[in-house]
Amino acid sequence: GETPAFPGRSPTKNLSYTLAHPVGAARSRRVLCCPAAVRALAHGTLEEIVMVEVSEPEPRVRRPLRPWLEAGQTLGQWLDSLEDEPPPGRDMLPMIAPHAAAMRHSADALEHRYRDQPAEVGFDMPVVFRLPDEHGLQVFGRLSPDVFVALGVERDPARRHYDTTVLKPPDFVLEVLSKSTWKRDVGPKLDAYALVGVRECFLFDPTGQHIPSPPVRGFSLTKAGARPLPEVALADGASGVRSEVLGLVAHVPAAATPAEDQGPVLTLRWRDPHTGENLCTYSEVVAELERRNRELEALLRQSREGPQ
Repeated sequence: GETPAFPGRSPTKNLSYTLAHPVGAARSRRVLCCPAAVRALAHGTLEEIVMVEVSEPEPRVRRPLRPWLEAGQTLGQWLDSLEDEPPPGRDMLPMIAPHAAAMRHSADALEHRYRDQPAEVGFDMPVVFRLPDEHGLQVFGRLSPDVFVALGVERDPARRHYDTTVLKPPDFVLEVLSKSTWKRDVGPKLDAYALVGVRECFLFDPTGQHIPSPPVRGFSLTKAGARPLPEVALADGASGVRSEVLGLVAHVPAAATPAEDQGPVLTLRWRDPHTGENLCTYSEVVAELERRNRELEALLRQSREGPQ
């Protein structure tokens, strides 16, 4: 049978044994030596144990991603540590201005992008899921990505949380780093998103204080972990990171705007590589329509007044 792995034990230093006659079982199986098995033998639940020295680990399937074991926690404790709990009577913790602005800008741009397609774009919407722990027990959890996109899911304006027990997992997640969250965002939350089934996660540092340049990073996620996405060159000489899921390039224009007590603040833009144009937000579309309307009104007044 398969050789289960026990955390904290190196296969090259372990002893293995054969359960020659497990009580109630006709077939023997090989496992790594652990104190629990020795105690089982002592209590009479095993009839025989044969110790064998193992010099090299046998080829086997890579262990499932179980970061809570490495942290010395249960799955439930590990999941609880990934999100801050809001104060009593509050739905969410207050956001720092650059963090909130970056979230809103990307959410607006992606909502406008998928306005005519089936896709749920979540903005600070909790994602509910369940995962099996190392014992096979189902544990419910909640994560609150800053922005997510679930392709092929019909949007529901009344939706207050995204339940992956009845809907597919989000395909794409964006986390905007802040002073209080960046360590979790760049580490354990990537593992959590991979376990939930998210295909891609992008990280953006609007203040440039938490991760080395470039301030935007992308990762392709699988149950085995995260793979960094490479930078790509844009036509105007800038560089960005292409999302394989969305087919868009995330990039940060060179110009930064000042923010009170935050220093220069960077802006994350999403570019369509086929048109070479940045995605517009709803507010930018409205501003452009208002500008054109003012121009048309001015032309109309001139035509009514006639030549001077």
